[in-house]
Amino acid sequence: MDKQLTFAQAAAYGFTFPGAREWYSKERLAQLAQDAALITMPNTSVPVELLAYIDPAVITILTAPLMAREIFTEEKWGDWTTPYAKWRVDEPVGRTQAYSDFSDAGVSDVNSVWPTRAQYVFQTIIKYGDREVATASMAKLELAAAKQRSAATILDIDANMFYLLGVAGMEIYGVLNDPNTPPAITPASVGGSTAWAGKSTQQRYDDILALFGQLVSQSRGRVLRNSPLKLLLSPEMEVMLGAATDFNVSVLDMISRYFTDLKIISVPQLSSPLAGQTMMMIAGEVAAMKTGTLGYGEKIRALRIVPELSSLKQKWVCSTYGGIVKMPFAVAQMIGI
Repeated sequence: MDKQLTFAQAAAYGFTFPGAREWYSKERLAQLAQDAALITMPNTSVPVELLAYIDPAVITILTAPLMAREIFTEEKWGDWTTPYAKWRVDEPVGRTQAYSDFSDAGVSDVNSVWPTRAQYVFQTIIKYGDREVATASMAKLELAAAKQRSAATILDIDANMFYLLGVAGMEIYGVLNDPNTPPAITPASVGGSTAWAGKSTQQRYDDILALFGQLVSQSRGRVLRNSPLKLLLSPEMEVMLGAATDFNVSVLDMISRYFTDLKIISVPQLSSPLAGQTMMMIAGEVAAMKTGTLGYGEKIRALRIVPELSSLKQKWVCSTYGGIVKMPFAVAQMIGI
């Protein structure tokens, strides 16, 4: 049998077969049936990433609650150009004398002092590049808006801290550390410890009552149990108010029966690794005057957007006078619960 020509040899005689790969023969039938064989890896699906479900709800990382505004209200004093603020405190002074038609003894006067608080202006900056924004938009992320929200949040966190603790190195104090408030008292000791963890429900209530007694003493009776009061505790200590006796009476039950207008506020900053647990009681107002306020000159200011070669940046500004206690006698503290 003659040898079969190859396609190249057949072409030399003028026979061409465009698109053909092999001669058909019975012997090569199985091989020719694989002309459509894959040269890539076998696959019958799509990239798994295309099948993933992305929840449209965004989970934001939370910080400790910002509770300063629950203690006092905010007030705007000046603006961000104001270097410091003052307020007037008047004290009546004088004495009386037995009456006589010809006597001018006995003089009354007023002594005015002007406490001062400096203003602290603080800032944060956001930056975002053109390609960064474009890349983020492919994931349906509004990057510029997200960074703006972040700037506002960061400023608010620090503003809350300054309201509570002031600004180090400046004449700015916070509600929790104002140097003009009376010294803190110590809770009763049980078994050599003042901590609530080792105290009964009644003993915890007695500490709260002792703190209120200190407040009444400082105010010379201006603060009474029906006055608007605020009890400040750390979250851990607030939980202990729910502990009940064998007769199902908790500290909260005792408090509600005695005080007619008391609000409990959970303040994380009242728990300190160094000072331990602190409890405070504040009369919100005395004789129709506010006990304190949270001062600021600029709540929040977004400055101009500055373009660079392929990015943008923006400065965000806020200012504070801290937490201002105008009537320190209306604040009582207890350390070591």
